This record gives sequence, C-alpha cells and structure tokens, in this order.
Amino acid sequence: MNKLTFIIPFLVLLIVSGCFATNNDDTQTLPLSACSIPGGIEAMCGTISVLENRSLADSRQLELNIAVIPAKSSFPEPDPLIMLAGGPGQAATAVFAPYVNLLEDLNEERDIVLVDQRGTGDSSPLTCEELSSEDEDPNLTDEQIIARIQECAREIAQTADLTQYTTAQAVADFDAAREALGYEQINLYGVSYGTRAAQAYARQFPQRVRTMTLDAVTSPELILFLQMPRDGQRALEMLFERCAADAVCNEAYPDFAAEYEILLERLAEDPQEISLIHPQSGKEIQYTLTGDRLANMVYALLYSTDLVSLLPLGIHEAYENENYAPLVTQGILVGEGAGMNLGLLYAVTCAEDAPLIDLAEAEEIRREALFPLRAEFFLDVCQAYPHVTSAGNIRQPLRTDIPVLLLSGDADPVTPPYYADQVAENLANSEHIVVPGFGHGLLGVGCMSKIFSQFVSTGVTSELDTACLEKLEPPPFFVDLSGPEA
Repeated sequence: MNKLTFIIPFLVLLIVSGCFATNNDDTQTLPLSACSIPGGIEAMCGTISVLENRSLADSRQLELNIAVIPAKSSFPEPDPLIMLAGGPGQAATAVFAPYVNLLEDLNEERDIVLVDQRGTGDSSPLTCEELSSEDEDPNLTDEQIIARIQECAREIAQTADLTQYTTAQAVADFDAAREALGYEQINLYGVSYGTRAAQAYARQFPQRVRTMTLDAVTSPELILFLQMPRDGQRALEMLFERCAADAVCNEAYPDFAAEYEILLERLAEDPQEISLIHPQSGKEIQYTLTGDRLANMVYALLYSTDLVSLLPLGIHEAYENENYAPLVTQGILVGEGAGMNLGLLYAVTCAEDAPLIDLAEAEEIRREALFPLRAEFFLDVCQAYPHVTSAGNIRQPLRTDIPVLLLSGDADPVTPPYYADQVAENLANSEHIVVPGFGHGLLGVGCMSKIFSQFVSTGVTSELDTACLEKLEPPPFFVDLSGPEA
C-alpha cells in the first residue's frame, strides 16, 4: 500500500500485428498484436469489452487490457499461467513484468497471461485529478487525505458505477479473458489481495483451475485495515528479536527496540521539520515527521525484506543523530512505488471489508501495537463510496481438491502464515511453504520461482524439491550507511 493508505530479453514466436493468440483452441476469439509491457518485455496484447454491470444489457462497456507472453515451445501446454495482482489496485502488466525472466522454465512450455483488473492499469482505470498530481504535498493531514479520496470517489462516480468494482466482478472478467483466449484450463497465481481473487475464481469456476498458487495468503478471516496493527506488531517484534540474536546487529544497535519506542514518543510530542531530496522527483521538499507518520513508514518498510535490513540503522540514526532523512526517504520511496490505483482499492475494500469492521474491536487491537489506528481513517474514506449489499461469497472457506501451493514469509506484516494455515484447513491437496525472516510476497525470493515452476509443471504438491530453501537467509543488517559488515 502507498503512503495514502497505510499505509525484471527473451525470444518471442515469429508473429505479425493482428494475429491471434498462440493457443490453438478453436474457441479463441481475441485478436492480439505485438506489444511491449513495462520492463521492455515483449508480449502479445489485446483488449476485450465487458459490461460494467453484467445484469444490465445497456450498461457501460469496459475495456480490459490483456498481455500474453507466448510459450517458447512450438508445442506448448494448453493450460497457461494467469497471474493476479495485489492491492487491490495494482495492474498485473506492471507488477509482474519484472518476474517474467524468473519464469523462463515455466514460460518454455506455457503462455503467461496478465490481465489488468478492471479499474487498474489500462483496464478502464478509476483515476481522478485529485490523486493524479505529481507534486502532491507529502505533509497532508489525514483529514485532507480523506477529503481528497472522497472527492476522487465523487469524480469517478460521474462515469463509473462504483458498486460494480468488487472481487466477484473481477473474477467474472478474468474468466471472460480466459474464454476469449480459448483456454479450457488455467494455472492461477495470486499474490496478496490476488489470493483473495484466486480463491474466489476457484469457488466460481473450479473446473477451470488445474493448479493454484497463493503467495502472501489472505483468508476469509482477514479484514483489511482491522488486524493490520496486530500483524504489523508481530513482524516488528520478530525484527527486534532477529537483531538481538544477530551478533553484528546487536553490537551495533543493542537498544534497537527501546530506541524505536522512545523515538515514537519524542516525535509525538515534538514533530520534526525535515528538509530532504525527494527520492523520485529529485526536488528538495520539506517534510513534517510525526510519530504516527514514522510508524506508518515502518509498517510499509516491513513488507520488504531488503529494506528491513536498513531499519535498525535508520532508527538509530534518527534517535542518536537526529538524522531522519534516510528513514523518511525509504518510506516515501516505498509508498510511491506501490503503483496502487486508489479509486479501485477503496471501491473493493469499502464493499468487502468496511462493513465487517467494528471500531471498538479495532481500537482493542491497536492498543497492543506500536502502530496507529487506521480503521477509522478507512471507514471515513468509505463514506463517499456506495454501500454494496452483497460482495459475493469471498468470506466462505474454499473447499477443493485442486492442487494448491501456499507461500508465506514468516515476517510478513500483513499476511503472516496463520492466514495461509486457515485456508489450508479446507484444502484436500495442498502444501504450505513458510520462509523464515522474509516478508510479503515470495515469488522473487531465492529459488522460489524454480519451486513454483516445478509445481505448475507437475501439478503435484507432495514431491516439491525445496532443499534450496534451507540455505536462504534474509539480507544482513546494515551497520552504517556504506552497507552491511563484510
């Protein structure tokens, strides 16, 4: 999630513009043409039109953006890999392009298909002027941010029916894309919110799913913006413990946990005015750092295992030397690098999560954590979004014998392993891999892409070769600004 919400050449078959998908199924109807998606990945792209509201014949038409990275083999397997992005609000063509090179073995035999979820990327995005400024003030208060998002919702609602941007509608779109491309069965990969969408797809179209991989798993019990302080606190305490158990980190920062708590208190009483160079624009900006803003930044940084290695140093620099710039720069960079469409984020979550939030319960959860209450912020935003009477059956457990691979980073601050355990209770054919010390999303970690490709290739959960994970460790902690100890 970004700061407003808590907040990687390969050969392509010889093709000509206007040709059809590489699948030979006679039901294929979608013309595709050569294109390049983010990262310079060559693909075949096309669009399909779907009704915004499928119950109304005269409903507005939405254009869904689809990219296919064709299998390299002349005789590909008939079932592609379809990858579902997180958020909700991230576009698959942008998020997954860096992973294509990691999936070369899988892509040898199978197409990789990326569909931008409705409301994201180039699929009729829910964008507005209020949240599109490149010069956005980083010092906006919560009240100002809420007002901007609410105004955005009102602007979008002039042309879009915001009740039609739920997981259930997205799932129907994904199946329409499958049908248009002529695939009988598919292999699903979902990350973060994409695991919610993948489970919903498997409930609705079980006969279409050959395998399913859930990475950073959401269970029906996870309500966005409710349990986040508790789950973030768990990840933070694991970081404190890992630093204390690491000889280098403990020697450099023996009071890491205490320094962080004192820093939060200090900033709550005396916010700091910081001058720094914006990590993306290169412009000098003035930033007011408060305790809550620091906590939100730390929460966002806990998503990334690489950035976690910098946290003890960043906290110590701020505590000991009043040098806040490294920490704030990282926080801003993470927030603005999420690529989130906020209009879609709130359209989905205000329908599917907000109705289940009790503020008294949220406050009780927050009392046990060093993170601020975000549920109230979220519910205030949702006042500008229409109330959806039904968001489908996403809160029902998925009961299936489809082969399912579940992936969890043990130190994930938002989807820790117990959510995957909850999902696995109702799966007849599953394997849950937990990687110690790692955060949110594991496909790009170490040899995980090889294990994933093996699973998709064989469709078998019980014989996965995971020995390579035994040597996998999170990056070493930085001891100064020049890097970790050699």
